[in-house]
This record gives sequence, structure tokens and C-alpha cells, in this order.
Amino acid sequence: MVSNRCVLFLVSLPFLQSKDVTMVIGEVGGAVTIPCTSDLCEDHLVFMYVQRPGSNGNNPRFINGYHTNKRLYPKEYTNRTHVDPRQRTMKLWSILPSDEGLYECHIQYQTKKKQENIQLNVTANYSIPIVTVACDNVSCLVTCSSDSGYPRRDIEWSPNPPLNQSHWRVVNSSDVTDPVSKLFSVFSSISVNCSSGPRLNLSCAVGGALSQEHTVFYQYRTVSPKQRRIPAVIPGPLLLIFTASLHSPWHPVTKLSLRPTSRPIQLFTRTLLIHG
Repeated sequence: MVSNRCVLFLVSLPFLQSKDVTMVIGEVGGAVTIPCTSDLCEDHLVFMYVQRPGSNGNNPRFINGYHTNKRLYPKEYTNRTHVDPRQRTMKLWSILPSDEGLYECHIQYQTKKKQENIQLNVTANYSIPIVTVACDNVSCLVTCSSDSGYPRRDIEWSPNPPLNQSHWRVVNSSDVTDPVSKLFSVFSSISVNCSSGPRLNLSCAVGGALSQEHTVFYQYRTVSPKQRRIPAVIPGPLLLIFTASLHSPWHPVTKLSLRPTSRPIQLFTRTLLIHG
């Protein structure tokens, strides 16, 4: 019966154990179980203390624990921790970024002492990034932003089709830490050369959160309405009258005599530059 309990303990806790430190991952606002030892077959537990070492290993901070002969009163962790002496574990909930770090478990049996080290890594999922695009005839400024994440992570850009580094550059990359929650908001802006092509799809990602894909349209320089070129079609007879009037300013156009001809009338097409 005891051996079954040992096996269940080993497979039920999500942690990674190295040579000296057991790694545990907890999410902000969630709960995590800190395993002080996997040696559940050892009887006669006298006490189990969980503490965090201070700077340079001095002034450790007591978190919670168990003692067979006295009751322990953890101060700041009274309402956020629970110790299970049978499983040799401590549960921590309402996780904060400040909970990240090294924890020490000191265990005293009747015949021996043990110390286990546990490293708690805290994470928080970033929000889905928001992308904004502003383009002119020269370049496009694309900005990506995401918040409420931990730890700090860099924003990664994914142009489609892929662009050579010479066609785009990072203009700004920054972050802001919330003074209360200690969570991060991250920002990144890139400038894209408009001569790269007629169409480009862009997305950004941070900490596993991926934005929607946005299309960047390149705006090429167009001719001003005041200087646009239009085709003008002038019928042959009117062109002859117009030419004759230029060479005979003293005779009204209506008095010109036009002889019929057997040749087909040709139409002359010119391109006029209209200035508004």
C-alpha cells in the first residue's frame, strides 16, 4: 500500500528534476505544487520547513511548513499556501511574478536530515498582439503591441513573402512594467521599404501569442489631376478650318471655301497636356 502511494506521487506532479534542483513552472494567478521530496517511504517525519534564501544565502524567509510538536504561523503566506506532510508538498496559489525564484525544503526525520532545492519559474500568457499599419509613397510603418505577459519577451516579425533585411528595419522596441502586477507590455515598430513589391502580408508574435495577418499595400505616386494626360480626337475638317484660321486672321472662318475631295477624311489624334 505504501509503495502504491509513492508511485502515484511521482507521476502526478509536473516538474523536471535535475541533479541538484527541481524545476517547477507556475502561471500568474494560478496554483502550483512544490514537491519537497520524492522519498515518501521514509516514516517518522519530525518537521518540514519551506523557505526562500535571502541575498548571498543570508536571512532566509520562512514560507510555510509542518512540525509534529508545534503549530507554525506563516505570515504573508498564510492565505496562499498549504502544506501536506503526508505527501511532503506545499501548494502555492494566486501566483505572483515575485514568487519566482529558489525554494528550499528542510526535512527532519528521526534518523536523518534532508534538503531539497526547488526552482519556481513564473509565466503569464501575453495578449493577442495588435497590429497597426500606416503607409505613404515611400515606406510603411507597422507597429505591434501586446500586454499582460511574463517574463519579458521580444516581439518577432513574420513577413510573407519573406523580405531581405535590407527592405525593412526595426524602428523602435520597448517595454513597460506594470507597477502593481509586475506584468510586461511590449511594443515594436518596423519600417518597410515600399519598393519591395506591390503586396506584403505581415504578422507578429510574442510568447506564443500570434497576431492576425495584415496586408500592406504599396501606394505608388500618381499623376496630379492638374497635370493628367488625356487623348484628344479632332475631326479632319475641323482641324483644317482651325489651321486655315491661324494663317488667315483677316477672313472669317465661315467664308472659307472647302472643296469636296474623293479622299477619305483622316482623323488626327494628339495627346494634350491639360493644366488645370
